[in-house]
Amino acid sequence: MPNIGAILKSEILRLAHRASKPELAAMKKELAELKHRVASQRRTIAALEQSNARLVADLNSRSGKIEMPSAEGEIRIRLSPKLIRAQRNRLGLSQRDFALLLGVSTNTLVLWESGKTAPREKTRPIFASIRKLGRREVKARLAAIAGKK
Repeated sequence: MPNIGAILKSEILRLAHRASKPELAAMKKELAELKHRVASQRRTIAALEQSNARLVADLNSRSGKIEMPSAEGEIRIRLSPKLIRAQRNRLGLSQRDFALLLGVSTNTLVLWESGKTAPREKTRPIFASIRKLGRREVKARLAAIAGKK
């Protein structure tokens, strides 16, 4: 007489494997698609970084130099919403013009000034270069930027 417990156990295992196989195949397919999407996004990011570097180089060659952060020995620049607003007011600029000068959107600048977000490390050296400028120089840079559009 066969062992009924062993037969039941093997049948349950077979049925469980059979029931989970389609779900596992779907998950494997989805994982492959996600890996493909991540690889594609990495390539896109690399291309955008190269394009950004070219645009900054072009902007530097056409107008005054904008210092971009270097990976080595980067100087930490402290910024607060109050300092950002004070800098903008010192130069007598609207939020739109100041954002254009920094190369960010107006909404981003509004969020910085309200303290809801903070500038990224890549943007901080641009603030340092703008701190050294006067109103005339800033107006000239804005005119150069507007002339490109």
